Amino acid sequence: MRALLAAFVLMAMPAMAADLTVNLSGTTGPDFANRLNTTDLEVARFVFQASGGDVGIDDIEIHFSNHTVADLAFARMRLFYDANGNGSFETNEELDAASTIAPDGVNPSVVFAGIINALPWSVVAGPSRLLQLRVDVGNNIASYGDAFEFSIQAAGSITLTNPGTDNVLGSLPAVSNTLTLRHSENQLVPGTGNPTTQRTAFYGATNFPALHFIVSSLTGTPPGQLLGIDLISITVSITLANSAQTAAVTRLSLWQDDGDSQFEPNAGEVLIQARTPADGVKWDISGSVISVTFDGAAVQNLSDIPSGGVKALWVGIDFGSGMDAVCEVSVNRAGMLGALGAAADFFVVSPAFISGDVITLQAVPPRPPSSGPEGEGGCSTGQGGHHKWLLLLVLAGLLGLRISKIHCRQFARRTW
Repeated sequence: MRALLAAFVLMAMPAMAADLTVNLSGTTGPDFANRLNTTDLEVARFVFQASGGDVGIDDIEIHFSNHTVADLAFARMRLFYDANGNGSFETNEELDAASTIAPDGVNPSVVFAGIINALPWSVVAGPSRLLQLRVDVGNNIASYGDAFEFSIQAAGSITLTNPGTDNVLGSLPAVSNTLTLRHSENQLVPGTGNPTTQRTAFYGATNFPALHFIVSSLTGTPPGQLLGIDLISITVSITLANSAQTAAVTRLSLWQDDGDSQFEPNAGEVLIQARTPADGVKWDISGSVISVTFDGAAVQNLSDIPSGGVKALWVGIDFGSGMDAVCEVSVNRAGMLGALGAAADFFVVSPAFISGDVITLQAVPPRPPSSGPEGEGGCSTGQGGHHKWLLLLVLAGLLGLRISKIHCRQFARRTW
């Protein structure tokens, strides 16, 4: 009878409340970029911890930003729970594995049923456990440049098995890193041979060293994967003091550095392409700025720059005669274009441009004048000429003295 009464009392008592704390994991990485056609790419980790008892979960809703184009970017989304706490995510730890879950381009979220290995999902009280979100990136080039964040937005994003007694706590919304879809990320870098002081060039100068710069294709920030850049167009600017001086520039040339950072046209560096005012739209003049575009087969035939690699380039400039000018040659990141476009072959914002410093064009200086005026017959009558004659007289005197001594010795021998 006592046992029956105790059981009745226990049944009448309310169930003990349990709490589920949800936070973004500290192992979630920083913002990163990733190429297309990648499977099982981790984009977020969350920490789940139950206290006061085990917490059963019927389903969980994962939100993502930029949802109207997410269906173009992601072919599938997968959610894993480290149930055994070993720090890895096995196949038998995937939630709702029997379903293919992907964005639909309309809704800003997807829902995963609380089933792991065909069994209901519950978070065991005590130790914290990790929840990992993975995506399969599609192969749609329209996704280049799109960025996405993934999150558990609120307590209501998690449907509990016992909603009347259990609660969801934590720092919500828990928002992941930002994933941006890129083919490559690149940077402009000054070459070690790049001029850093003002210089003077003279009329008719050819292949004057104007600019040395490097295109660096960056290595992806983990877990990102990038491929590198295939350059197809490089635009270089020449800024002059005024529009009239644009006529002083007669040619601009692009060269591949042989690796020593020294500008040695045709003796190390290889000419890629040269442009002149006759090249029409490739030599565009707007006010005091000349924009010169190097493109076509000459640039497309350059070897690709792989992720983590660099390519060093020189720009040479030619000048005409009869016009003084002041100019500066530079390249802007917006003037660098890869085969897949700016959204895919992205250039980071810093530095925005590389400059080769100021070049002053002027006439060849005249030869310095002689030390004195020339006299009649081309002989010098200045002080310098007197010195020359005095030197000759001294030498003649010394020679005569030497000859006289020889004669005296011979005479003495004969008389002895």
